Amino acid sequence: MSSASPISHPRTFQTAAILALIALIAHAACLWAGWIWDDDSYVTANPVLLSPSGFVDVFTPGNTPQYYPLVFAGFWIEHALVGVDPLAYHAVNLLMHAANAVLLFVVLTRLNIRNAFWIAAIFAAHPMAVESVAWVTERKNVQSMLFALASFAMYLRFIDAPKGRVLGTWLASFLLFACALLSKTTAIFVPPCIVLALLWLQKPINTRLVLSVLPYFAIGLASGLFTAHVERTIVGATGSEFGFTLLERLQLAGRTAAFYISRFTLPTEQIFIYPRFTIDVRSIVDWLPFLGGVAVLVWAKKKKKKRRAPLLITLWYGAALFPALGFFDVWPFRYSFVADHFAYAAMPVLALLVVTVLTSDLRGFENQPRAIALTALVAVLIPLSWRATAKYENESTLWLDTAQRNPEAWIAHNNLASIELRRAGEAIARSDTDAARVHATNALERARRAGELKPDEASNAENRSEALRLLGDLEQALVDIDRAIALQPKYGEFRWSRARILEMLGRIDDARSELETCVNITAGTRDEAQARRDLMRLALARGDNSDALLQCRAIVALEPRNADMIANLGSLLVAAGDQEQGRRELLRALQLRSMFSSDQTLLRAAIAYLRLAIPIKLDARELAEAAATVETLRTFAPNDPGTRFFDLAVQLNAGDESARAKIEAMEREARAVGETAATAFADELAAFLAKRPAGAQ
Repeated sequence: MSSASPISHPRTFQTAAILALIALIAHAACLWAGWIWDDDSYVTANPVLLSPSGFVDVFTPGNTPQYYPLVFAGFWIEHALVGVDPLAYHAVNLLMHAANAVLLFVVLTRLNIRNAFWIAAIFAAHPMAVESVAWVTERKNVQSMLFALASFAMYLRFIDAPKGRVLGTWLASFLLFACALLSKTTAIFVPPCIVLALLWLQKPINTRLVLSVLPYFAIGLASGLFTAHVERTIVGATGSEFGFTLLERLQLAGRTAAFYISRFTLPTEQIFIYPRFTIDVRSIVDWLPFLGGVAVLVWAKKKKKKRRAPLLITLWYGAALFPALGFFDVWPFRYSFVADHFAYAAMPVLALLVVTVLTSDLRGFENQPRAIALTALVAVLIPLSWRATAKYENESTLWLDTAQRNPEAWIAHNNLASIELRRAGEAIARSDTDAARVHATNALERARRAGELKPDEASNAENRSEALRLLGDLEQALVDIDRAIALQPKYGEFRWSRARILEMLGRIDDARSELETCVNITAGTRDEAQARRDLMRLALARGDNSDALLQCRAIVALEPRNADMIANLGSLLVAAGDQEQGRRELLRALQLRSMFSSDQTLLRAAIAYLRLAIPIKLDARELAEAAATVETLRTFAPNDPGTRFFDLAVQLNAGDESARAKIEAMEREARAVGETAATAFADELAAFLAKRPAGAQ
């Protein structure tokens, strides 16, 4: 690599198209991937994406699982356009990765780096990128890289920009960098890499350039500190699992850096959860990667006078990988210290290392043999990426592959237990008790294995408890959920599970007490709403309508767009004798027609509202609402006599006295049938007519 050497490929549209095509071919299989792991909290079950104000809400910390607002803003737009069709989300990830390959080529050519095309091609095709492309949640990786490379390219243009374009070019670069940070904080590699680029291009480091770079470092540092704060306080990356000493972190950094070099160089196997390193500062062997890294840095520094490339490449690798070296605690460290998506930002420099080594070994050959060798390498990487993508078909295939390749991954066994429990629930819903028992048994085996690997993990104990509950062993289920609560006493879901077991054991008062505890420790969350639903159900079962009404009001306050619960509030108010307010709540629920959980629930609410509304004189606005509600009934039951009655009743309410005769005729026809249901319907018609005598206003 030499700053004075010509580039190996011209910057042409054809070159960009080839690179994009390589990326698309290598990762096209991700288009058939499904939803996995935390895709639910990011997309499929993220309430922010359902909110009309979600596009703005994502910029408030705490509203999303991680503070990457531009990623969630994009998800909000996609959700509004395509719902939860995974194809669209994977397509965007794929296109962003292809764009990154092209932008990487642009950056490398502007830096006059040899073999820029091949470096970008290896980046485009390498299976280490699969995790970032095929996992929707990792949109943050490909999107952050997209903005980071665009920012870098724009800064390189700023260096030699004409006088009239200097400020505009710099502002564009800086804003793109801010967008990169708002997509994922790993983009903090941009400022140090800008400095390295200036050194590589042998630009004089004058006041102008220093002042142009300082703002990048400032917002990069602020963003990094803020993300570290979020990981500790919101995500929960605290506790004994993250309490490493400085020596342990240095050893971890060395092993991590060496791991990615070896995995990139020999990408024979990609594991979603790699085995977690055991950190032992007393082990000389475990210090070898760190000592080797120091030796490389010292050697590169000594070579600086003759060749700057070794030192700059080493520093580039350190800058790109720094956020993942272990100096900052992140939640996934509970499972493994390394992951392919952690190294996405470092892949360009790893590709550079591979190409540099290969071309050095082929120095005695002409250009054509080198091109053949590099083409063969890319051709080998593409099917390796196809193979690595196969496990992302769905959540089950992902965790089965992980458990097979890394049997010590407790999280794989635990998540497989959760999948089996979900399948057991589905079997119960279709009354297939035999299948439910098989799935519950499988879940128990997986959860027990997870517990053996990590006995201090509360979710393992919860899964054991749920499997035992489904298998009918309630006493042992209670023991295991108590174990989970002992490990995480403030986790509302565990309290709710305990209350359910206590209710099944017939300990109703204890169940109510547990639910009240759950309400107290989960105030303002969905867990509170779930606990209150059960408190409302138990209140109705014992005939305590006032408590049921109290709980229902609280749920509606927590979930103001829950049409089902608003309709329940209306019905409870009617039962308490407040028909006026009950009618208004039922009407409010019907104004959220699309938010009902089922058509049947919507129909019940519509009928309950109309029965309250038609006997009284309605104002013009509510009369229009009543007419719209009749149209809803007509959609589902156009030929039902009840629909016809409500239609006529609304017409009569609007002053059309001719509707009275038609209702009277319906009453006579119903009584003529003589059947019990028909007679009851006739009595309802007569009662309505009695409430609205002729001429009543």
